[in-house]
Amino acid sequence: MRKVGVVAVGVVLMLVASACGTRLPDSAFVAAGQPGTGTATGAQGAAARTAGATTTTVAGAAGAAAGGTTPGAGGATGAGGAAAVDPAAGTGGAAAAGADGPNQASDTGVTADEIVIGNITAQDGILGAAFRPPVLGLQAYVQWINDQGGVHGRKLRLETCNDREDRTRALQCAQDLVENKHVFAFVANNTRAEGGAAPYINQQGVPVFDEIPITNASYRYPHYWTIYGTACPRDGNTVCIADQIRNTSAPYRWFKENLGVKKAGVFYYGLIGESKQAGDFTLTGLKKEGYEAIAYDVNFASPNFDQAVQDMKNNGVDSIFDVIDDGANRKLCDTMQRYGFSVKAKVSTVVSYGDEVGNEFSDVCRDSIYIAGSTVSYDDLSVPAVKEFRDAYATYEPDAPLHQWALEGWMAGKALVDALGTMGPAPTRAGLEGWLSSMSQYTNGGLSNPIDYKPKDLQAATANGECLTVAQWQDSAKGWVSRTNPYQCYDGVPQYLTPVSERGD
Repeated sequence: MRKVGVVAVGVVLMLVASACGTRLPDSAFVAAGQPGTGTATGAQGAAARTAGATTTTVAGAAGAAAGGTTPGAGGATGAGGAAAVDPAAGTGGAAAAGADGPNQASDTGVTADEIVIGNITAQDGILGAAFRPPVLGLQAYVQWINDQGGVHGRKLRLETCNDREDRTRALQCAQDLVENKHVFAFVANNTRAEGGAAPYINQQGVPVFDEIPITNASYRYPHYWTIYGTACPRDGNTVCIADQIRNTSAPYRWFKENLGVKKAGVFYYGLIGESKQAGDFTLTGLKKEGYEAIAYDVNFASPNFDQAVQDMKNNGVDSIFDVIDDGANRKLCDTMQRYGFSVKAKVSTVVSYGDEVGNEFSDVCRDSIYIAGSTVSYDDLSVPAVKEFRDAYATYEPDAPLHQWALEGWMAGKALVDALGTMGPAPTRAGLEGWLSSMSQYTNGGLSNPIDYKPKDLQAATANGECLTVAQWQDSAKGWVSRTNPYQCYDGVPQYLTPVSERGD
């Protein structure tokens, strides 16, 4: 194994090319302070967010029509009991048994005229605003749907809390949102500190429709769900199956078949368990697909890639798969530029999946940067639902750069509204979780590959119906170009389990 220094401090990483996120230990970070609170509505909410308020109420613009239909909800109507149907492929969960008639205060966080939802996001902290894009996308969706008339005549009210990447703050946020704000559900949480709050939230029975699963909470707790679906059983005791996470080699097969790559360099932080775990399952998946793979253990405190780049150049490496952070990726690309070394594919993390790639990555890297995941690129305007997001985001978050995480925050809000559309005047937490658990081939209006939560045989050597999306940055297009139109599915790909490094708490 090649070494590039010794790790001294951690950073949160997310590898979208895998079936789960890369996770780093909370002990690698320093806690500080207490979460603040505040409220804002409409345009005031935007001002408060700019000022750094950590708890925000977004109630949408005044004058949205009461009693309106539920537009943009995957074909759902505002009528009581009408089923939400994903027009692109498949459906959401089974229609809830909502009765016709006037709106009811049918569960916690539900009144006749509003539904309160919560969000915990690390909007600032050690990693700055790295985790912020999903809550911006969710805020845009809440304001957009409210301006369209709301959900069965109700407005969504979004209460957010900034945990600043700290576990104690995350728990305080959760307690405030559950006990004081009385949220119906959590939507699009995005924080590496969620483990501090997850046991409490699950114990309270509050549904969590999460963003990318940075911790293993979404693979352990029965009240946790993600926008990516999961084949794992969630009994609250162990993560997935016997504290092992499911992976498949589908992403590595795509790059082998479509780009002809066969020799890969894999970069990870070896002394940070979650990054090492991700490096391990990446190496395993590559080898199952016949790659020759070389591992590079990176020093996060002072990454230096000179030796690694020279080694890759001498050994004919034609692809790079990384589970390191965005800043280190840029340094790697700068080093490649100095040595005149390029690869056919540099498969990077979701943190890099934004417009900043065009300005921040070196020439030798940009056109080789790929992201493999499960959602359609925010630059794919051939998908009507993407254009809908782009138009709304430009209106409600005009100063925020475009990022895939923002689209996925929007998607989390949209899926919630799809579920609510099945429940008419009497939405319940149980109805939401019933909708999620019976989801079949759901694509969120064409924004993701088909997902569900049906447990699979995780002991099988191969898996069928493994779908992914792949996007490539192209300078000529000044953005991301879909390479899977919109997704690629595989049968018979190797399936394997990787031991977890943390248990969602």
